[in-house]
Amino acid sequence: MKVKLFQISSEKDKNNLMFMNADFVLNHGGIDYDSYELVFEGEVEAKRLDDIYTIFNLHHPEGYKGRRMSVSDIVYAEGLGTFFCDSYGYKAVEHPKEGREK
Repeated sequence: MKVKLFQISSEKDKNNLMFMNADFVLNHGGIDYDSYELVFEGEVEAKRLDDIYTIFNLHHPEGYKGRRMSVSDIVYAEGLGTFFCDSYGYKAVEHPKEGREK
């Protein structure tokens, strides 16, 4: 499955939203897509979002340059959509714009 993983850059996190859950983020101005950076783009052996979570916590793929996948990360999974990693589960969100990928 083709995957893109976006994480908040600590240098760009003006609103201190890194590692905060969806409810907190929504109550504090919403997702600031400009604070996210693309930390992985490629193919992984996954069928579900939970598979992706396991991969980016236990079995980092080659070329991965981020931290462990956690709350506030955004994952695009081809065929599934784009999701905000919440405290429990995932929330569908807008895909970060291509121009914001680093």
